[in-house]
This record gives sequence, structure tokens and C-alpha cells, in this order.
Amino acid sequence: MQKTIGLVVGIALVLLLGVVYVLSNNQKQVGQEDVEQQSVETHNFKKVLAYENEYMGDNSNITNLFNNLPLSNHRDLVELEPDTLTFVVNYNTSGDEKAAIYNATAAFILIKNLEVIDMHFTDQSYVITRENVEGWFGDEFDSLIDPAVFKEKVQQPIMENTTTNWIDQYTK
Repeated sequence: MQKTIGLVVGIALVLLLGVVYVLSNNQKQVGQEDVEQQSVETHNFKKVLAYENEYMGDNSNITNLFNNLPLSNHRDLVELEPDTLTFVVNYNTSGDEKAAIYNATAAFILIKNLEVIDMHFTDQSYVITRENVEGWFGDEFDSLIDPAVFKEKVQQPIMENTTTNWIDQYTK
């Protein structure tokens, strides 16, 4: 009888340790994914497709979109200006052209009536318009909603090339 109880307790301990191990590894994986989402280089655009919306007026949707784009760990106050279809986002870090280009492109693709994004960093600001972003991509703009196309046409070129021409076009 005592052997049976000992065996049951032993099995229960092994199962408990197994569950703790699995949960611990899942937490590490989630933490790693969060870190990867902070960088333009490793961001997974597919993870933000859930925030696609016709209207920028859904404050929680657009805020959550920017909570899941690069630099979200440096995002500060945000503001919606519905009269001008403008989203103002403040970052408590210095300017990052690559993240500004990436985030603006993603936002314009996903939020259909968003017209202007006003990004404020501690050392500079960017006012980026939908018209300029669409002008940069031309007929390809609508196809960027596909994560594979987004990676090919936005993410990889940002990482491989200088962004001076992009930011000049986006903010002209």
C-alpha cells in the first residue's frame, strides 16, 4: 500500500515538474517574440494584421496596433485628431527613420482612412502622409497587406538600403 502511495506521489511530482518546465519555456518563447516585435529587422507583420480596420476612430484598435509595432517599448502618449484623420504618436527615444518608415507604412496599410501620422521623437519629428506613402509604392501599395509582399517590398529594403530617399518621399 505504501509503495502504491509512493509511486503515485512520485508520478505526480514528475508531472508537476514537467508542467512547470513547459510553462517556463512558453514564457521564454513569448518573451523572445516580444523582443523580436520591437525591431524592424525581426518584426512579424503577420502579427499585426488583426488590427486592420476601415476607420482610425477606433482608439483602442489603432493604439494596440502601435503597441505591436517596432519601438512600442518607447511609445508614450498618443492622440487621435479625427477632423484631419491624423494619429499623433510620441516616443521617448531619439528618432529612428527605419522604424518611422516601417510603422507608418504598416499603419496606412491597415487603417484605411488614416491620412496623416505625426511621429514625435525626443530629437526630431516626422509628419508622414498616406498620399506620400502611396506615391512611393504606386500600384503596389494595396498588395502590401500580404505579409510576404510586405517583407519583400518594405521590411527587407529598409534593412538593406539607406532610408534617406524613403523618408524624404514620406515627409515631403
